[in-house]
Amino acid sequence: MRQAFVDASFVREGLLTSGTQVDDVLASTSPPNGSVLILSRSGQWYSSSLSAGRDAVPAELRDIVESGSAASTWGRLAGEPVLAVGTPLTAVDAVFFEISPARELSSTLATLGWALTAFAALTTVGGALIGRAAARQVIAPLEGMARATARIAGGDVATRLEATGDPDLSVIVGSFNAMVEALQERLDRDARFAADVAHELRSPVTAMMTTVGVLEQASPDPARHAQAVALLRREVHRLGNALEQLLALGRLEAGVDERERQPIELGELLSNALRQTHRAARLLSLPGDPIGVLGDKGALRRTVINLLDNADIHGGGIVRVSLERDGRWAVVVVDDAGPGVPAGERQRIFERFARSGSRAARPGTGLGLSLVSETVRTHGGDVRCGESPDGGARFAVRLPVIELDPTTRGQA
Repeated sequence: MRQAFVDASFVREGLLTSGTQVDDVLASTSPPNGSVLILSRSGQWYSSSLSAGRDAVPAELRDIVESGSAASTWGRLAGEPVLAVGTPLTAVDAVFFEISPARELSSTLATLGWALTAFAALTTVGGALIGRAAARQVIAPLEGMARATARIAGGDVATRLEATGDPDLSVIVGSFNAMVEALQERLDRDARFAADVAHELRSPVTAMMTTVGVLEQASPDPARHAQAVALLRREVHRLGNALEQLLALGRLEAGVDERERQPIELGELLSNALRQTHRAARLLSLPGDPIGVLGDKGALRRTVINLLDNADIHGGGIVRVSLERDGRWAVVVVDDAGPGVPAGERQRIFERFARSGSRAARPGTGLGLSLVSETVRTHGGDVRCGESPDGGARFAVRLPVIELDPTTRGQA
């Protein structure tokens, strides 16, 4: 384009010389090799090439230059790419066009196109290879997890995923291992439960079979006969109580024992529980204001009775039963007169069939505190074992408090 403007200036100076012919001026101009000079003056078109004339100049370029503005455009001449530059020569009343071939530029662009195509192909192939390698690296832990899951489904619950340095995958690996550990603990607990059930049921069943054998002998001794009947009655009662508590625990853990909840005044419920079990009312200490909870009346009464029975059977008797409010919690406390529960056993005694210290030698099914724990949990609370001020065991049940309306008070 710079060369075209220089040539246009040269042509203008040549035409300003009087008597100079247009063809002579174009012939004396030295454009780049292969370029064609075309000039229009007074309606007459002149060209430095015999094969290119007015038609070689794009029509839109002619219109722009003839309107008085310099312009340029890309086009083709004889099938080859060219750059056409037009300049108005106002001083000599003419317009000048120079058409320069762009073979070198076209070749360079073609070479660049091939290079870009090859680079794009290489980049695509390289990206696919890198993506495949990265995908394998990402999927490898998932494949390991699939294999571990298959082994666990086959019964190998000791399977764990290996730790990884990837911060994103480490969360998945940690969660998976924690899930498997929880599953293993549950399976171990269920296995212990099955063994404990077999052990607990074996004693009453054995005693019943022995008693039945004695009765079958039809001993004429009335005392021995009465003793056998009493033993049979006691073991049947023990077996029935154990089965009833097992069924209740099963319903609570399965979530199928969700009966309709209603507002309950805890003070009245504790009073009724003491009265129904023929225990002294003086053992109960209540606050001045009533405290209400939302729950299953029968299940909560059974929970209180289980705590009272536990204190009588394993704790040497009840010392006191108290009710108080701690913020949004209602707290029921049962203190007994026994030797207490060692600190290391205070959590384990809420497991099924678990017994601690001297409590292991006492009668009972070993399910009462488990039933207490599950019932309280389903009511949104918790139960804890600690030490009472008198040295015995203290069981504290916490339940969420609700505000009672006047019509609810007295219902327990």
